Amino acid sequence: MSSIFKYLQNKYPKSFWLMCFTITWERFSYHGIATILVLYFTASTTKGGMGLSIIEATSLYGFFVGMLHLTPLIGGWLSDFYIGQQKSIILGGFFIALGNLFLFLSDDRSILYLGLLGIMIGNGFFKANCTNLVGNIYSDRKISEREIAYSLFYMFINLGSFLAPFTAGLVADKILAVRNLQGTILKFGYKPMFLICSIIAVIWTFLFFYLAPKFLGDIGKNPYKNLSKNKKGIDFCINISKEELNNMKIMGIISIFVILFWTAFYQSFSSITLYARDYVDRSIGSFIVPVPWFPALNAILGILFSPILVILWGKLKKIKVDATLKISLGLFSMGTAFFFMSISSYITKDIGKASMIFIVLAFVFNTISELCTAPVGIATFNRLAPKQFSTFFMGLWYMTMCFGSIISGKIAGIVQNIGFFPLFFTLTIILFVGAISLLMLKNYLTFLDKDSSL
Repeated sequence: MSSIFKYLQNKYPKSFWLMCFTITWERFSYHGIATILVLYFTASTTKGGMGLSIIEATSLYGFFVGMLHLTPLIGGWLSDFYIGQQKSIILGGFFIALGNLFLFLSDDRSILYLGLLGIMIGNGFFKANCTNLVGNIYSDRKISEREIAYSLFYMFINLGSFLAPFTAGLVADKILAVRNLQGTILKFGYKPMFLICSIIAVIWTFLFFYLAPKFLGDIGKNPYKNLSKNKKGIDFCINISKEELNNMKIMGIISIFVILFWTAFYQSFSSITLYARDYVDRSIGSFIVPVPWFPALNAILGILFSPILVILWGKLKKIKVDATLKISLGLFSMGTAFFFMSISSYITKDIGKASMIFIVLAFVFNTISELCTAPVGIATFNRLAPKQFSTFFMGLWYMTMCFGSIISGKIAGIVQNIGFFPLFFTLTIILFVGAISLLMLKNYLTFLDKDSSL
């Protein structure tokens, strides 16, 4: 037992575990609200919601998540040059806690928007810095070790992503929901969940503030010294080599396909959520499965599948299963997920309610897709980014999520006009085409990557 502990401590130091538990509680705070936001937006005011239309709700959600992943670009730049990664994470936690508190107090749209804004700002300071710190901890390790570390890190992301929807479903639909004598829900407990997320954000922010100096030391403590003062003011020392330019081309090409992935992935919190609410038979005997539990299925499967993929990537590293192939596999898997959603939505045209088996299968392949795309993409961006702008370029990774979520929100909004089957089937075809197209670019991307370890 002691030898196992010594092995884990050597291979995965305390600083790594600190970042894993930090991201777990941040993901809990985020997914605790993300899984119920569209439901909160569309529920009537008498039922504890905002009373927005589907088009308004999905567009607002898409814009919120999009901006949520745009702000890390700004936060990464401020961290690289002025604040440092550790202080940025603490500042981000403060704003996220404040934003969740405003959501709890949101009786009108102005307070609602203020809450969403607080979370956007907080995420900007937190997201890229927390993710990039993992790469900095492993900066002197092999590329394969860094990818494996990010895969384990992603398992903790999924842990928070599982606990949050599971808790949200219990709080909003069961424990704190107001019911009549017949058991019908009169008012959902969405707002109490926002308060819980605010409290969680406060706790993990203070824990990080206390533990970071001990576990991280100087890693991410200070900003990069890329600014030099002279008589005229401040000069930005930007020297980009030819190799770094090639790396930036690789990141740009990969970004296009990753945007496609996120566009499909974020349907889980919009069109798929609405479909599960209205067209899926969620009963198991007398128990009705809460809608927020379906995204929790994605997270728990992520926890179960992550170690398997870590072992698989380790076994396949001899035959160079590179990032291009992994992301292509991710797109194909996501296409398979929407193929099952297409079958389900086609059936509901005739029978009204579809079996849960289709949505469960969809989330299985959705999860495989995420694990093949997200941690691999993060590790690739961390490796290829110019070191003096590492956090800024990690912000560019999150811009793929920004564009994907905005497009996803717009696409989900048209469900009201065209129906679920045309949407799901169209996404199926586009994802399969995207997977094949990325595979066709594999040799070109390998040529650009002189390290030959993409």
